[in-house]
Amino acid sequence: MLTVIAGEDSITSRSKLQSLKKTFVQKGYAITDTTVSNLEEIIKDSSGVRDLFGKQSVYFVEGISNKYKGREKTTFKETVQKISSENGIHVVDWENGKSAYELSGLKRIATTFDEYKPGKNVFQLLDVCYPGNLKIFIDTLAIVSKTQDISFIYALLWKHIRKLIQTKKNTLDSSIPSWQAQKLAVQADRWDEQALLSFYEKLAGIDVSIKTNQTTYDLKESLELLVCYYLK
Repeated sequence: MLTVIAGEDSITSRSKLQSLKKTFVQKGYAITDTTVSNLEEIIKDSSGVRDLFGKQSVYFVEGISNKYKGREKTTFKETVQKISSENGIHVVDWENGKSAYELSGLKRIATTFDEYKPGKNVFQLLDVCYPGNLKIFIDTLAIVSKTQDISFIYALLWKHIRKLIQTKKNTLDSSIPSWQAQKLAVQADRWDEQALLSFYEKLAGIDVSIKTNQTTYDLKESLELLVCYYLK
């Protein structure tokens, strides 16, 4: 069996992962953290299904999709597909921050696929991030931060601004749906390219400042101060 836990809301998906581990332990399973490169050995070694005390094993791994990609058939793909169809082997894969769209190939063969999407308000926050829209952004941030972890909001915003820069420079990933690319293009047009690049750099700087204790502001306060300059 193959359980995939994914979604752009990586905080919630990771919480689900930890909760699942506890559930398996309570049910008497043997929990083993392993790596993607070890999966082929696990499927070859039938003794790996149970530990020395006869407990059934559940293997936890991160990032199967990094190797399970492309259209060509590979030994690794065959291994993952076999794991998915075998009742005697259970692998739980955590895909950090990846959506079902990005994991379409893996989703098709997974026994169970759990996706944790950001709340609607988070997407609204991203949509209103452009110059001249400061008040709406600040008001939306205040609402969103009541239900979403500020670290998650920050990471999602940083990723979104990067996509806007790629849109400006015509380097956006071609796999992004046309409707989303068009939406990004409209928002990118509201930005001066140099201001957008500067905003992106300053966003990255917030993370560095907080991690190195170079600021007295927390993450939310730092973000509010930054947008006051760029979105005014």
